[in-house]
Amino acid sequence: MTQILDWRPEPGAVFEFRPTSDRAAAQHDVPASHFQRAHLRLAAVQRAADKRQSPWVATTFDLEGPADLDALTDAWQGLVRRHEAFHTWYELMNEDLVGFRVPPESLSMHPVHMGDFSDTDDLRAHVHRRIDEQTAVSRLGTLAGVIRRDTVSTVYFAIDHAYSDGHSLTLLFHELRVRYQAARAGAPVDLPSVPGYLDHNRREWRRSMSLTKAAPELAAWSGFLAVGDGDLPTFPIELGNGTDELLPATRLEYPVFTGAEARAFRAHCAQHGGGFAAGFFAALALVQREFNGHEDYRALTAVSTRTSPRLLQVHGWLVNLVPVSFRLPGSPRLADAIPVAQRAFQRAREAYDVPLHRALELFRDEAEGGFPSIPPMASYADARSAPGADDYLGADARVLTGPDSAAGVSLWLNWFPDRTDLVVSMPDTSEAVAGVPKYLDRVRELMLAASGVSC
Repeated sequence: MTQILDWRPEPGAVFEFRPTSDRAAAQHDVPASHFQRAHLRLAAVQRAADKRQSPWVATTFDLEGPADLDALTDAWQGLVRRHEAFHTWYELMNEDLVGFRVPPESLSMHPVHMGDFSDTDDLRAHVHRRIDEQTAVSRLGTLAGVIRRDTVSTVYFAIDHAYSDGHSLTLLFHELRVRYQAARAGAPVDLPSVPGYLDHNRREWRRSMSLTKAAPELAAWSGFLAVGDGDLPTFPIELGNGTDELLPATRLEYPVFTGAEARAFRAHCAQHGGGFAAGFFAALALVQREFNGHEDYRALTAVSTRTSPRLLQVHGWLVNLVPVSFRLPGSPRLADAIPVAQRAFQRAREAYDVPLHRALELFRDEAEGGFPSIPPMASYADARSAPGADDYLGADARVLTGPDSAAGVSLWLNWFPDRTDLVVSMPDTSEAVAGVPKYLDRVRELMLAASGVSC
């Protein structure tokens, strides 16, 4: 995960691949998901107030040699026609979100030369500006392009987060390269049709509206909120944001493990009755107790809602935040906290299909703070098994993030084939910048010690 202001693309000739259609967009009646509603409305409010936010996700990766523009055009066209996320969208109209779609077979992609850049800063600024411009529009709010060079070319792609998540970006990395190589070789690409995210939206909405406070699926949420007297968890150090408003954010990236160290940590967790994620939560909880004395640990964590093999190929934002809550044992040892964290994580995952916003709607009211604009979370993802994961390093594959806003601290622990990194988003305040790294250094120290590494 690289913040776009830290991205250093080598200069080259820039081409964009623009979608066009000779068919008018038609409305559809599928409601936006809970996360889409919150995300799209917040983005509109932030833009109207001219406040900093980057509500998009993006990826970049390299192709060998000068990019074949005809082959890339063919690859992009096949991809956007195959996946519903690239030809359906929502627009905010009269306080409501209205869905639209264009017939996928009517979409064509066309390369457009945007200029030749000789300066890295100018090139980055150009791509950043175009991402902000294109992902802010409602209709087909994406940007696909390539920086063409003699020895290696860099593909980039951005889309409003409402229609894509990290898993979707791994799918795009794999499929676009497969299509590109096939187009260069003049070979057919025989990929089956895949479901779209609208079916998922429809199922989510129908089920979530049937839930009540007494539903067994909401037991984890009830206990989670009861521990905090109805409040959501806060970070265990002072962030300099007493009002919990969205502030300009900063991101940090910590190397945590090498590949061998990550495997050793996983083995340590398994030996003590838990998984990698449980070890992470246990370390966070133990350090919280060191910093503020609290025995109860709570966090929102991201889980996939792709719960069947047929959903694994769906592009969309198929993620939910679920409530992890546990009380630490008296022992200060990570080994003793891991099984407790594992049980809590398993309970939380059972609530995978209870949307965060629906749970809060049932248990909280506006007097209690309503919904968080951008909920803080502690996320763990194992990216080793994603299609094409072994090629990430060689292709310099990255997730790009933009300058953003935050009220609290969000953590992403990502396990790749060669390493494990921890990415942190936090308010850009003097208190957070001074305190959060100290907390995370201690978390990293505990985890490294469990893997057999002395700090």
